[in-house]
Amino acid sequence: MKTIIRDLLWLAMAGTMAGATAWAGETPAPGSSTDSAAAVRAEMEQAMEQVRRIVNQPVTRLMGRNTRAAVFDDGWFHEGAGKPDFNNVDVRTTQQLIYDKYPYVTSKLNAGVVFMGPQLEFNPNTKYFYADLSLPKKKLTEAEMLEINRLYRIIGRCEQKLGLSGGTGSFFAFLHANPYVGGAIIVVLVLLALFKCVRRIGRSPS
Repeated sequence: MKTIIRDLLWLAMAGTMAGATAWAGETPAPGSSTDSAAAVRAEMEQAMEQVRRIVNQPVTRLMGRNTRAAVFDDGWFHEGAGKPDFNNVDVRTTQQLIYDKYPYVTSKLNAGVVFMGPQLEFNPNTKYFYADLSLPKKKLTEAEMLEINRLYRIIGRCEQKLGLSGGTGSFFAFLHANPYVGGAIIVVLVLLALFKCVRRIGRSPS
């Protein structure tokens, strides 16, 4: 009995390891001929580029000094940006209209130039795509933010396909797409439990 369980355990583990190798990218996943990693990456990069174009639209600049302009001494943004949760975030909920109360704004980074505060915004969930931190960012419309949400879902889906999203999410997405591997893992767990039971019975006094 022990020998049979040991052999079945070895076979199940071999199948699981082969599946894990495929998940890691060493072996092409099923369907990769029609949905190759290169195609998925290209789709993701295209979506990211569209987000950049929306987020980094030029804002109106007014030349000359304006004594009524509020001055942001430290510039517009701090360095660094958190990566958005592409699969779930709604950028409409994190839009910050912190410049609305100022008719005109400027910073020490923009000598001789002022901007109209009500035309600007800050959004921590689009900052990841800010191209030039020395310039403020245009206030996005509802339609533009909805389009970013749509593009974020594409990016998130592509990251999962490429195994770039991290955590357990991408692993479970892989199991969903490869049920045989999930089945092999379950078999391994069951056989391990049986093997322990047999060893325990074998060691118990008769």
